[in-house]
Amino acid sequence: MYLIVLDAKGVIQQLNDCAAAAFQSEHTGVGTDFQELVLDKFQDKLQHILQKVTNGEILLNQRLKFPTKTSKGILTLRLDFSRDGDSIYAMGIDVTQEDKEQQALQAISELGNIAAWYYNPITKELFWSKECYKMHGIDPKDHERDQKGFYNYEAEIQERAKAYLYKLLETKQPYEYIETVQKETSTTYLRITAEPVFHNEEVIFVNGTVADVTERQEYIQKLEYSEETKNLALKGIRSGLFDHDIKSNTVYYSLAFKKMLGLSIKDDFVPEETFRQMIHPDDVDEALQRHLDNLNKDTAYYFNHYRLRHLDGKYRYYEVYGYCKKNEDGSTKRLIGNLIDVNERKLNEQMVEKNQRRMRAMINNGFVYIFLLDTDSKILLTDTASAGIIQGDFGVHPLETTVYFKNVIPLNFKHTFTNSFNEALKGTTTRKEVERVMHQGNSQWLEIKYTPITDTKDEVTSILITALDITERKIAEIAVKEAHVKAQELNSLKTNILANFSHEIRTPLNGIMAISELLLTEEDAEERTKLLAYLKESKDRLLETVNNLSNFSEIEAIKSNLTLTVHDLNYVVESSYREYDHLAQQKAFEYKLILDKSIPKVEIDEQLFRTAFNNIIHNAIKYTHAGGIVVAITSDATRKEATISVKDTGIGIEANNLEKIFDPFMQESIGMTRKYEGTGIGLSLSKRYIEILDGSIEVRSEVAKGSEFIIKLPLHS
Repeated sequence: MYLIVLDAKGVIQQLNDCAAAAFQSEHTGVGTDFQELVLDKFQDKLQHILQKVTNGEILLNQRLKFPTKTSKGILTLRLDFSRDGDSIYAMGIDVTQEDKEQQALQAISELGNIAAWYYNPITKELFWSKECYKMHGIDPKDHERDQKGFYNYEAEIQERAKAYLYKLLETKQPYEYIETVQKETSTTYLRITAEPVFHNEEVIFVNGTVADVTERQEYIQKLEYSEETKNLALKGIRSGLFDHDIKSNTVYYSLAFKKMLGLSIKDDFVPEETFRQMIHPDDVDEALQRHLDNLNKDTAYYFNHYRLRHLDGKYRYYEVYGYCKKNEDGSTKRLIGNLIDVNERKLNEQMVEKNQRRMRAMINNGFVYIFLLDTDSKILLTDTASAGIIQGDFGVHPLETTVYFKNVIPLNFKHTFTNSFNEALKGTTTRKEVERVMHQGNSQWLEIKYTPITDTKDEVTSILITALDITERKIAEIAVKEAHVKAQELNSLKTNILANFSHEIRTPLNGIMAISELLLTEEDAEERTKLLAYLKESKDRLLETVNNLSNFSEIEAIKSNLTLTVHDLNYVVESSYREYDHLAQQKAFEYKLILDKSIPKVEIDEQLFRTAFNNIIHNAIKYTHAGGIVVAITSDATRKEATISVKDTGIGIEANNLEKIFDPFMQESIGMTRKYEGTGIGLSLSKRYIEILDGSIEVRSEVAKGSEFIIKLPLHS
């Protein structure tokens, strides 16, 4: 028991032994102001107590805290204050430990957002703790707190709480449930628990807690919604998930997967062999090979397809898309994927193919050329002759792979095609006369008709392009004009040749003339063969010069007739790279290609890019005599940029000539004494073509060590 006697001003007059021991120091004792002993935050409270007690009031159970130098640190006393004469008596006990526990419980309540309550079934008293009121946004000191608390709930919530409580009193079992409280702008979720207290096997008290679990409940709802969305999405596309552990050769299948294929839903894991037996016998070997190839390749993406047997014994078409998780050595340790039912699509494709074969029979006996295009210019149908021409010129068969008509027509036809095709998309039938140069060198004139094909709603769904041969008629029409046109062309050609291409044209022409004269008199067969080879070399050189001049003069036309499509940059570069493989082999130096494993995609006019890139490859081979050439492709997703590097160990370029090499008609060595042949247009064309494609080109070089040309193109997002 602590006893402190104070005067009316709060100065200590007397201490019992217990109090003296607690406050003992050189600054405390009789004559010390009691307010100097309490913590700062309790000084106002003590002053208020002294004023009331001085006025004759008796105050009980007043908690005050005092700093000490003992192991307790902060001393908490619960004191009763009273007045006797001129003295004020403060008498009480040490409740430091009780206070610490109460602070800990209060901290837990605040941090965990948990509050306490109890119910006395004998007195029918329902008690809420202060934290319980605070949780509901009610001031615990509010006199109307009870009316604003439980009894302010909706009747449905009150009845549910009573039902749980009455059930506990009847069954004597604890309970827990989640209550939803709807507020004006939000919803709160409360987890309510209750535990009975027994005496003589009867419930005499009920202790309970209330916890705000809104964040947890909302998170659970989001998870449930996401899971439901995933299941509905998979169900909508007739799809199932699987997880294949390569080492144990066991596969986990989702429930939807098992139901779709008729597998036992009791087994979590199914041996791969069990699944393999369900594959169509005609597909199993190729499917297995594709499976192994997918697991062993460097990239992580997996694709396979085959037919699977269902419960009814029938086979359906499926496609498999997956992701391979790799070990450090690059081997696949786990395959996670999705199997999709594509049976209806496959059957539709087969039906379309049958109809196409029927129509081809009619098409091949109709016009000279005929094409059926969709609204994006993709070739849906064409005659055999046209398909053969496209395959011969571009290496793709329009009836076997996706081919867009705008990508397989000459550049000079693209503008005409674009205008007529757009008119047809608007529902207008148009006719155009165009000239086509045959492989034999002669011209063929065609009347091309663009006919829109509409559906029942008069919306254009496809375009029919037919071509009639009007060569004889056109020859008759242009016979009179031909001489005049040729004269103008020859005059213009002569001016350009004399001004810009004197040496490049004179040299091969002189060769042709001299060789022709020798051929007239040469009788030895072996010598005539050599002369013919020289004649072809001169002819090819002359043709290259003229082609370069033509391409250079069509820059503006090319800008307005671009056909931009998304391409695999690895594939486009590799195609051009292989065209020059034989030239590199002739010079017997290293010729290497490094592809980008990320398979970058770029949006380019493929023909324009090939022309630009081919010029650079050709130059690298021409100016390299030893060492080698390395073509490398890289990409930077952050900068959204793809880079093609062509690095050689050739003769190199003088530093003062680096800025000039992209100028038209310029070479490092010029004039009659130059070391290398050429028009000087190639690099200029390459630079302009790359810039038209929103790219850039730069060069780094060192004399006698080689050059590096760097092309940069924007990645397709």
